Amino acid sequence: MKPFYQLSDFPDRKSAGKNFIAECPKCGKKHLSIAKANGMFYCFYAGCGFHGQLLDFQKQHPLNHSYSAPAAGYARSHNTAARTPNDGGTPQPPEVPMIPEDYTRLTPEIMKRIQPLDADPQNTDPVQQVARRYLADQGISPATAIAARLGCLKHHCAGKGDKNTSGMVHTCIAYVNYLNGQPINAKYRSCDPSNPQPSPQEEKTEKPVYTKCWSQDSPTTPCAPYNIDCINPLLVTTEENIQRLIITEGEKDTLSLLEAGYQYVISMPNGAASEPAKAFEAFTPWLNQVDEIVICGDTDLPGRTLVKHLSDYFGTRSLHVVLPGDCKDISDVLAAYGAEVVRQIIDSAHSIRASDIITVHERETEIMNVLHGEFDHGYQVGHGPLTDHVLHPTDQGGLIIATGKANAGKTDFMNDLTCRLMAKTGRHVCYLSFEVPDKNKHIAHLVHLMLGKANTTHYTSEQLRPLVNYLDAHTVHLDFHEAPPTPDNIIARAEQVRKKMPLEYLYIDPYLFMEMNTAQGTTETQAIKSMLTQMQTWGRNNKIWVIIVAHPRKLAKLTGKNELEEIDMYTIAGSANWANLADFIFSISRINEPDRAFTRLDMLKVRDQDLCQTGTVLYVRQPCGRYDERESEEQIMAEMNGRMMAHDQAPWTDLLAR
Repeated sequence: MKPFYQLSDFPDRKSAGKNFIAECPKCGKKHLSIAKANGMFYCFYAGCGFHGQLLDFQKQHPLNHSYSAPAAGYARSHNTAARTPNDGGTPQPPEVPMIPEDYTRLTPEIMKRIQPLDADPQNTDPVQQVARRYLADQGISPATAIAARLGCLKHHCAGKGDKNTSGMVHTCIAYVNYLNGQPINAKYRSCDPSNPQPSPQEEKTEKPVYTKCWSQDSPTTPCAPYNIDCINPLLVTTEENIQRLIITEGEKDTLSLLEAGYQYVISMPNGAASEPAKAFEAFTPWLNQVDEIVICGDTDLPGRTLVKHLSDYFGTRSLHVVLPGDCKDISDVLAAYGAEVVRQIIDSAHSIRASDIITVHERETEIMNVLHGEFDHGYQVGHGPLTDHVLHPTDQGGLIIATGKANAGKTDFMNDLTCRLMAKTGRHVCYLSFEVPDKNKHIAHLVHLMLGKANTTHYTSEQLRPLVNYLDAHTVHLDFHEAPPTPDNIIARAEQVRKKMPLEYLYIDPYLFMEMNTAQGTTETQAIKSMLTQMQTWGRNNKIWVIIVAHPRKLAKLTGKNELEEIDMYTIAGSANWANLADFIFSISRINEPDRAFTRLDMLKVRDQDLCQTGTVLYVRQPCGRYDERESEEQIMAEMNGRMMAHDQAPWTDLLAR
């Protein structure tokens, strides 16, 4: 043997998909697989394990020699998470991700105890007979079991809840897991019937019930996924990526899918308790060659939890299946309905995140409705046509930002706006108002707005109670005491509200009191973007408008003037993402001069301009806190000089029953 080899040393090589097959210089068998892409090679003949990288590929595809050389075709993981510092405070070196060669082979002593499964009906060995009967009852043919290199033996196994962990001696199926053609793990599953069974000559009277005990031999932790060699790059003969890989919860499910004709199937090493990140760490490059991941889990709670973890891990590549209601797993489907139904289930797997991908075909009806004018045309907020021209929300939900200088009347105006939404449109509002910590006074002010009266001391409790009851049904207030007002905590409490009552608006006043996550080097800009994205996504998913009152940064003085710069979308403190992410942005200004006294709303951004546009609306404030829109400053000045103008003074009680 030579210390180094080049591709020219294997002139008789044969092409096999992405690899070459050649004679191994070590064992002389034609089981040496060479990756065409990077020159990695590995001999899969039992016990050989000759591996490395061809010399003429090393400059183009160098190995990272700080790790032990990986087996042929493997790529490194980029997991460099730091370990916990030791007692001396010095950081430990970065963790080294596992690679396939880290898995230790099972010893010859272990393998000698496992009998290869024998399909010969003349074999009267009782262990073989019990194993064959068990597999037949599961719908597994001898050919499939032998191809999967199953074994059988008498072995100590323990059941769930057994105090004696060594268990009893059972007849067992041995699921031997191979990596690079070498056995690295054996899981033993008891297969002797727990109810008396007739002899082969006697007629069966009832379906056998099998014991459920198990144990395993695994020299390496974590265990590798069962049947992982099926996606070993040096054993895959296709030129293209693997289209679909099926992941099951247990080894028997993998066997059932192999019986149904599927080639690329693996199972989680520890069933529903498996952690995907640990189970797949050494095999990330192998999994990267797979286009779609079919997650075929059990239907019980642990199984559904595993399905969620796997779908989170694989993201948009994930597909899931729907099992018949009387089947806990895909093995039950095979035993009850046969391989054809199994194939129908797997072939109809669909995306867990199907709503993320929208085709024109599936939305054809809705598109036609829009073209015919049949869509959500929004609703009036209750101020009048001038306000509706700049603020005309729909029931889709999203993000509204209100800004303005300090003491400009933002909170006062927003109280009027949200109260109108409740009284005139029947919407429901959840308030998180740091500006009005006295919730009793806040709710009382809403009653003043509904009545159109600044003073309600002369009203009886019986007269006020219908309004208080209406507010009780349409509004709720959040108050953070010991818990920090983080975006996660705010949404968690709003979720509790949403589950108990209808909710169309979540009002947060002001942003200044929210606690942003700026740990681990996160900038304020990044934290604000994350918060706004989180709020907007939650709002849209639940058809809720999230209103956030945000103060502007310190405004600069205009050159040569004793005036401050105008507020716009980009003067909000902290980040330009306020302007980028909001669906509506408006500012509130209060003009209070001897001959000019009014409030101005400037709509700075409207995302969907089919229903309203940017613009300005002027308002005069009534003593009760209501705001009446006006067409111009001239109209306001005429009103100040005694001209009678329309005011929304009638109680809103007549509207409440609508």
